[in-house]
Amino acid sequence: MSKRSVTIFSKSFRNPTSGKMTVGNSSTKVISVNGDRVYVLLCNDSDETIYLGIDTAAVMNQGPRLNANGGSYEIENSLFKGEIYAICASGSKNLTYIES
Repeated sequence: MSKRSVTIFSKSFRNPTSGKMTVGNSSTKVISVNGDRVYVLLCNDSDETIYLGIDTAAVMNQGPRLNANGGSYEIENSLFKGEIYAICASGSKNLTYIES
């Protein structure tokens, strides 16, 4: 298998993983523990605000807020390797991500 790289905002990352998760109206794990992580970008691809829980369950109106229609949250050059959770009011909303 060949290695691939991608450039995001003028930074190059090896073997990035991208995808989408459906966020529920209860705390939903969207990113698992990854000891090799160096970067995460989460983007709200829905019409409703999404809240994040960083290494803890997500709670409405607490933690990082991703506004509807493109709100984003980026973790880079960090030692954080833990889980990320998300929640929204009605459920069934899309959250896209890139992890490397």
